Amino acid sequence: MSTSWPAVPGWGELRGYRRTWLRPDLLAALSLWAVLVPQAFAYAQLAGLPAAAGLYTALGAIIGYAFFGGARFLNVGPESSVAIVVASALAAAPGRDQPAVAAQLALLIAVFLMIGYVVRAGVLMRLLSTPVLTGYLAGSGVVIIASQLSKVTGIPADGTPLAKTGTVLSHLTDLNVWALASAVLTAAAVLLLGRYAKRLPGPLVALVVATAVVALAGLGDRLDVLGPAEGGLPVPGLPWTGLADTVRLLGPALSIALLVYASSVLTARSMAAKEGKDADPQQEFLGLAAANAGAALLGGFPANGSDSRSALLAGSGARTRLAGLGAAAAVVVTLLVLMPLIRDLPQAALGAVIILTAARLIDLPAFRRLWRIRRTDFVLAAVTALGVLIFGVLEGIVVGVVVSLLEVLRRAVLPYTAVLGRTGDGHAYRDVVNYRDAETLPGLVVYRFDAPLFFANADVLRTELRRLMTDAEPPVRQIVLDAEAVYDMDTTGVEALHRVADDCDRAGARLAFARTRVPVRALMRDTGLDDRIQHYQRVADAVDAYRAEHPGLEPARPGRPRRRGLLHRLRALLARRRSGT
Repeated sequence: MSTSWPAVPGWGELRGYRRTWLRPDLLAALSLWAVLVPQAFAYAQLAGLPAAAGLYTALGAIIGYAFFGGARFLNVGPESSVAIVVASALAAAPGRDQPAVAAQLALLIAVFLMIGYVVRAGVLMRLLSTPVLTGYLAGSGVVIIASQLSKVTGIPADGTPLAKTGTVLSHLTDLNVWALASAVLTAAAVLLLGRYAKRLPGPLVALVVATAVVALAGLGDRLDVLGPAEGGLPVPGLPWTGLADTVRLLGPALSIALLVYASSVLTARSMAAKEGKDADPQQEFLGLAAANAGAALLGGFPANGSDSRSALLAGSGARTRLAGLGAAAAVVVTLLVLMPLIRDLPQAALGAVIILTAARLIDLPAFRRLWRIRRTDFVLAAVTALGVLIFGVLEGIVVGVVVSLLEVLRRAVLPYTAVLGRTGDGHAYRDVVNYRDAETLPGLVVYRFDAPLFFANADVLRTELRRLMTDAEPPVRQIVLDAEAVYDMDTTGVEALHRVADDCDRAGARLAFARTRVPVRALMRDTGLDDRIQHYQRVADAVDAYRAEHPGLEPARPGRPRRRGLLHRLRALLARRRSGT
């Protein structure tokens, strides 16, 4: 990267270009072009725009990102999940100049992304967790598939995804056999080429063959075709359809900008990780803003990073960003020469390609993994997917963010807590619920609280400790609180600890802290709590001191009668709390 142009990494890379890189970059550019062209047509149709708009989007986005983007192999252009959101936004303005409205939407997205770059708003990425993105993409995939059912069956259908599906299923007697055959054969060709001829661009080959068959056999009157498509180079211009449209598009633009940034940064990170590098979240704001501004100025629609095309570019031997610029040059040739040849492209074949792409958005293994690893993350993904299906794509994003924030609040109000016991030869202290071989000492409770102690969860700590002292057999003589995770505490938390100390005094027990953080210890001193509590550097130190005061104690282990005493009660208590009973 040129040190004199830190915000334009593409320029620095091109200035140091080597001739030996030209051949692999050109071959990669042709591979990218072969996949990009059919996707551009398909996603333009998905957005409800002319086919050429997809190529305009690709051309402007590739050039803009090539100079200002941070990731070498991230391909930005027309993309399915954004295209369906654009279609939703355009549906709210029927009868308008839709290409101009879409271009204005792309420009507003560029403005929001630029604002994010200026104010360093990379923290917004935290609002869209992996489960939320998984659910959003799955919901979008179902919405996209439902939107194409009319094309592949020839049965007119409008409304919500469920309404479209219901209409198609209830009118199967009106099925257009030619359209269905075209869709099925195109999908089969794409899948077979992808399995047995991976070097060939399956979607492009299948659509070329479908177009040739329709043209040569004269089937244009039996099924819907794309029709005349305007070619030629776009004339750069600032899109403007009026102040009313600008105000109406602000909400969709902000939602799409958040989606574009989050999904593109995830893709950029995965691409950079394969090279042993890190993606720059701030630079991605600038690169994506330039990409969407380029698409807007050329009359395209909002652009997003593409997982499939980025992976293709990285795996095709490309060396630099010139591969993307080479694909942009091939798009120019397509606009000047090849556009008249696509008039007989069957809509059903294009719908089949879109359905295959949308099906890849529904990552069932990811849902199974979430279910296996963490059920709450599975619920986040499922609720987000349902939000997209029930309320719409834009609203589904909001549902995902809101549910994520509620989950953060739940974790803060009901933090993870555990009674600890000694396990293994290393004498580590683990959760007695999860580690059945954990040893505890009679009369000693080692308790862990994994959250800052504040007004929303302070009562959880006191309630659990009181119940432990009440149910303990033999009676509790000392409580040791492992405070490593308590990195902050407010006045309500201090008051709760004073009350815990009072409870211990009444029960004839002592309260001790282990691994207390410096700020928390300072607050304890300032509020007089420090005088009522013993402090230890480690949990093991507190346990050793207790053992020294009470020699001859036999640890409670699984399989011994003592397990029915304190250890058994503690395990049952924590298990009941985590199950919600």
